[in-house]
Amino acid sequence: MEISDTITKPVIAAATNLLLPYAPELTGKKLIAAIKDYQPDQPDQPEKFEKPLTRREVAGLLGCSLLTVSRYLKEGKLDRITLSRKAVRICPKSYRRFIESNRGTDD
Repeated sequence: MEISDTITKPVIAAATNLLLPYAPELTGKKLIAAIKDYQPDQPDQPEKFEKPLTRREVAGLLGCSLLTVSRYLKEGKLDRITLSRKAVRICPKSYRRFIESNRGTDD
């Protein structure tokens, strides 16, 4: 974090005095150093946009037929994104969830 050089000594002194009951060892220099070193927790990054998958793409990834992908959509195993009556896409997140839930244990 960059601290502005426009913070005046009276502002630092006032802030230090306000915080003294909670941090008795605090000085103006320590306060400035703490502000400069402060790294806020990064909020959860918004999910990266992923292009929805076509039925054909999912069929290729799964190594199955388009009819099987359609059945998975009908059964709710994959999440449908309806663009129009004929245009259907599949949510990439639901595809990954489907893969994880159907991963076999070969051990």
